[in-house]
Amino acid sequence: MAKFKTRARALDLLGRQQIAGIPTAINELIKNAHDAYADKFDIDFIRKENLLILRDDGLGMTRDEFESRWLTIGTESKFINSKTALPPTDNTKPSRPIMGEKGIGRLAIASIGKQVLIITKAKSRKEEHKIVVILINWEIFELPGINLEDIVIPIKEFDVLPNENDINELKQEVQESLESLLDKNIISGRDFSKISETVNSLQVNPKDLNDKLVGDFNIEQSDRGGTFFYISPVSENLLFDIDGDKGSKDATKIEKMLIGFHNTMTPNHPKPIIDINFRDYKGDDNLYINLIDKEQFFTPDEFELADHHFKGKFDEFGQFKGDIQIYREKKFDHIVNWSGNNLKPTDCGGFEINLAYVQGQLKDSVVDLENWNRLTAKTEKFGGLYIYKDNIRVLPYGDSDYDFLDIEKNRSKRASTYFFSYRRMFGTINISHNGNYKLVEKAGREGFIENKAYRQLQAILKNFFIQLAADFFDIQSKTPQSEFYNEKKNERNNLYKALERRDKLAKGKKENFVKALDLFFKKLNENKYEKDINLILDEAQIQLNTVMYIKDLEEASQKVIDVEFETRQKLSEYKRSITVTSPKGFTISKSVRIDFDTYLSEYRILEETLFRNAITEVDEIISNYSEKLNLEISKRKRLEQAVEFISTEAVKVNTKKRIETNEIVTDVSQKIKEVTGQLMIDLDYQIRSVKDKFKNLSINETDDFDLVEERKRMEDEIEMISQRNTHIMDRIIRQFESFYVEKDNDGNIITNDQISDALAEELDDLRERVQADIELSQLGLAVGILHHEFSSTVKSIRSSIKDLKAWSDVNEQLDGVYNNIKVSFEHLDGYLNLFTPLNRRLNRRREDIGLLEIKTFLIDLFKSRFERHNIQFKHTKAFASHKLFGFRSTFYPVFVNLIDNAIYWLNQSNAEEKIIRLHADDTGVYISNNGIEINIQDQDRIFIMGFSRKNNGRGMGLSISQEVLNAENYSLSVVSPREKSTVTFKITRIQTQDND
Repeated sequence: MAKFKTRARALDLLGRQQIAGIPTAINELIKNAHDAYADKFDIDFIRKENLLILRDDGLGMTRDEFESRWLTIGTESKFINSKTALPPTDNTKPSRPIMGEKGIGRLAIASIGKQVLIITKAKSRKEEHKIVVILINWEIFELPGINLEDIVIPIKEFDVLPNENDINELKQEVQESLESLLDKNIISGRDFSKISETVNSLQVNPKDLNDKLVGDFNIEQSDRGGTFFYISPVSENLLFDIDGDKGSKDATKIEKMLIGFHNTMTPNHPKPIIDINFRDYKGDDNLYINLIDKEQFFTPDEFELADHHFKGKFDEFGQFKGDIQIYREKKFDHIVNWSGNNLKPTDCGGFEINLAYVQGQLKDSVVDLENWNRLTAKTEKFGGLYIYKDNIRVLPYGDSDYDFLDIEKNRSKRASTYFFSYRRMFGTINISHNGNYKLVEKAGREGFIENKAYRQLQAILKNFFIQLAADFFDIQSKTPQSEFYNEKKNERNNLYKALERRDKLAKGKKENFVKALDLFFKKLNENKYEKDINLILDEAQIQLNTVMYIKDLEEASQKVIDVEFETRQKLSEYKRSITVTSPKGFTISKSVRIDFDTYLSEYRILEETLFRNAITEVDEIISNYSEKLNLEISKRKRLEQAVEFISTEAVKVNTKKRIETNEIVTDVSQKIKEVTGQLMIDLDYQIRSVKDKFKNLSINETDDFDLVEERKRMEDEIEMISQRNTHIMDRIIRQFESFYVEKDNDGNIITNDQISDALAEELDDLRERVQADIELSQLGLAVGILHHEFSSTVKSIRSSIKDLKAWSDVNEQLDGVYNNIKVSFEHLDGYLNLFTPLNRRLNRRREDIGLLEIKTFLIDLFKSRFERHNIQFKHTKAFASHKLFGFRSTFYPVFVNLIDNAIYWLNQSNAEEKIIRLHADDTGVYISNNGIEINIQDQDRIFIMGFSRKNNGRGMGLSISQEVLNAENYSLSVVSPREKSTVTFKITRIQTQDND
């Protein structure tokens, strides 16, 4: 009697060569963990050791289950008979539908690496089981001429996780089995050497690794179970799957296949069953990157931000019924019919869809710029239609490269007709194990088997997207739905174009404005203005010296007057040249606004000092030369010439501005005349066209001529043009009606552009403030959590250190360890104490706070940094005797921030002796240092939220400090540097009216 024999290569053919790639293999293992009722699945790739570790906390396996199921090809996952029981379940958790039905997940491991060490422990069994350890080398299964029964799989049981010596014993068993195959001439010497080298290269200590790696997978505990895979060496393909094309913005293969394992993108999505992490350790510093960080994928908030939404159900006949929302505004109850199955029940069954769509161009979208950029960046990487079976993703659906609905293929033919694109959509098709059982996945997890059910699903969805495009997005507006879409799109387009034109014009003006401000402050800091004024005065002196050689007194007098006039003119022109005009036609940020306010203040100081002194000096020079040369210069003539000069300058400036104003008005007027004229021409042409059609009508000869219908059609043609024209002219009228020019009580002229600029700046400020408040809220929550968690943990550590002290007293070898831990912990505990005065809930009592208490706190906090950077921290006697009244939680953070900043800027300076000095007097408290000076233009804006000169600085500390102090009736400001300092901050009590 003949019998089938199974070659070992059958496993390689069924596993490694069937699976689509490493990401798919890992996905398959996650599904196996799902079936084993795991809550966590962690992947750790240690590049330096070329080792990939996969761990789950599921039910695990006993030795018997491993041999009868894992090592048995074609085990049944859904059926039970007299010989095979169903896999175990966890009765403490809701029942899970089985995902790993093909039995290829175990074989797929071979595509990840050449050999695998498997560690598993069973839980939720009748009795407790040991830890089972198995070593499999997949290279053996690739060799021809070997039967499965010829291969030895070493398996051992342990009470605890094995160490390196235990693994070496398993390796020895594999080596001995290889030697046996070599002796029997089943494998060649070359294959023996190659496989032996792979086996010996495995250097794994599971016990140490499990202690070091992130995540709690302690299967040594009696009530814990799970399965670990240690794969080494790893296929070189994994590196490319992780890193991808570094020059591309596309998602890597790992990201495409593993991100979105559960549906977490739609609002009210089911809770994910398994928490998945993939840590990539690139070096030996224990730092890693989580490759499938949940924040990378779409969130429900982002889903709702999209322009259009499509949500509904396809019944068992393939008919869609649901809600279509266009531009997040108008919602339509919509039905899409499908007649592909002659209205008979389909094999694929009913299913649900929930899809979001983002317009491909910002000008067509209602999403704001920041969110549109973020959403389109994500859709470029992860956009697509994901299929989820019982909330577990079916591969490869969702990958935009897998065009199973011909969406991109059709779009390349005619984008105007085929509206949709994978790289603009993100959403889900939801099916279930029971309701869609005829949709069967391929063995290699490359989609569904292309049976009748799949073809029906495909046809239904293809019809759905084609029909949606025709119903809602037809550019010819053939339906009421598409008319709404086109109206909104045109509205967005027009608004965008108007803003784009405005921004384009404003951009150049804004850049020049900022450059002019920067140049002003640069010259101010370099004393350039004083030098230039002195040059003008020196030149006047030189010119007056020549008057001494003029013999005619009348001529000499006129020369002196001329020199005075020219000098005054030069001073006036120079003053005008350094003037920065106020922003017109564009908005500026709060930071730049403060720069401009600082400029106005500094310019006023220059006017009142430098320029006024220069004019005074001109007067003195003229008087001195008049006396020296004994000239009679008419004061009246000088006065007349001065007034003439001022008048000429004023007329010149105003005339230029008047011409400019009239040109603008004339230009606008001309444009309006041209537009309205063209509108009337269009209307006249339309009326003539309609009338021209009369000659082609034969009313009496045509029996079926409908007078009412024909009249309505002609009226509509004229009315359409008329309504368009009146709409445009109404908008022009509204623009000019809103034109505002008014004189206030002080005689100042206020125009509507000032009002618009003020509103725009207020809007910008509010946007910045909202973003800052969000960040502060998140930061506050994080601090609260840290304080709570640290407090309980630190109590435990303190207690343990005390216990360790008792051991170190009797064991000298532990003494050094104890002291090292104690010193390190005390340093950490000092930072932990920072949270205590900051927690407002625990410190709601106002009190007198001695400034020395604050300094002691600061020394405890910053002592190591002071020593490391060689910074002296001093205070005066006056500081020691003063107090502040209020919450500790208000003042402590302010001082912490000021000292932290001082340390940073002292380190950036070249000061030989770095000193932070604290002082106080009856007016307030001073915090000084001799680090880098604060620029003039920065002295006010350093208190603006978000402004920072630090590299990667957040610009929040000083703003928050000023705000919390203001709330407690104190102020924080920059004042003139105190002696031996370059920077001084002052905290001052604000005097209220009732002096409380």
